[in-house]
Amino acid sequence: MSRADVLIIGGGLMGLATAMELGRAGKKVILLEKDTVGRHASGVNAGGVRRLNRHVAEIPMTLESQEMWANMEKYIGCDCTFTTTGQILAANCDEEMELLTKREKTTTDLGYNHEELIDGKELRKLVPAIADDFIGGLISRKDGHALPYQACRAYQQSALKAGVTIEEHTKVLGISQNGSGFTVTTASGKVYEGELLLNCAGAWGAKVAAMLGESIPMEPVALSMMVTARMPKFITPVVSGYFRPLSFKQMTNGTVVVGGARRAFITDDEQTRINTEQMHGSAQTVVDFFPIMKEASIVRWWAGFEGMISDKLPIIGEAANTPGFFHTCGFSTHGFQLAPIVGKLMAEKLQGKTPHLSLEAFRADRETLFPKDTDAPKKKGAWQ
Repeated sequence: MSRADVLIIGGGLMGLATAMELGRAGKKVILLEKDTVGRHASGVNAGGVRRLNRHVAEIPMTLESQEMWANMEKYIGCDCTFTTTGQILAANCDEEMELLTKREKTTTDLGYNHEELIDGKELRKLVPAIADDFIGGLISRKDGHALPYQACRAYQQSALKAGVTIEEHTKVLGISQNGSGFTVTTASGKVYEGELLLNCAGAWGAKVAAMLGESIPMEPVALSMMVTARMPKFITPVVSGYFRPLSFKQMTNGTVVVGGARRAFITDDEQTRINTEQMHGSAQTVVDFFPIMKEASIVRWWAGFEGMISDKLPIIGEAANTPGFFHTCGFSTHGFQLAPIVGKLMAEKLQGKTPHLSLEAFRADRETLFPKDTDAPKKKGAWQ
């Protein structure tokens, strides 16, 4: 039996970042991953390092995390190919511009200045290839993108250097709680014990929670992306749509990476299968935004798993009814940029400290997940 101060289930960026921070603080940490590190959402996403259009509850975290990304080389010994390109939410009708105008006012009134409304002239200056019907947008000029797989590997190496034990191909079958903490049994036959337990299982976070009788209203989904053959340079910022799902960027090698949360199929053995109808829709959206893409050749598409929560906010903090059991999951397609700061905040929490940024909005028992007229888990003082 292996013992640790903290057991972490899930080897994505959230688990790796938290493990690294705890290891650097002198804690004994064992991280269990059912497949390989970064195999799912963390390693196969669009790589957006984005503050743009965040839920207001996430803004303090996203601002601090952006500073960490800008200094990633110093922080973990690798810059993860983080590139500042700016990110733009583009509008092609008056209704969208009105909504973006309200959004800018909301963030400005809260004292933030990272989002800026731009008109059609400025949009076309920044993105000459965009279709003629686009009339403006909202930009965050210091946003950008990084390489997810490289980030996962860099965090893995940093965690190992900090003394963290990482067990891959170790699927959790059961969890029990006892007087000294938690006991985790695995498909490999190994048993692990930890004083504290952290659920970073991503799309499978609800399954892990249920092993201890906890309820998380999270849906596992498979989301698709595609990449084109190399094209001459025609765009620098990352561009996304307001009403139409799109995440669009051209990499330094000329390839174009397209996302937008288009769903794929999940098979019975927890693998993904592309929904070609969804990909055709994605391709049409791309051409509508960028006519130049009519000449592009798609060379690959893939899908990764993600955990979706109804209010689109993650769960970060202690479980509702099980002391010593914590969650960091449910990031609903926007966790990549937040991973550095979430790892730091959860490491503080797991050491018994008060996190230096509030996690109150991300509680596991918040009312947006469990309205008062439901039979959701109740915890004294939780939202009564």
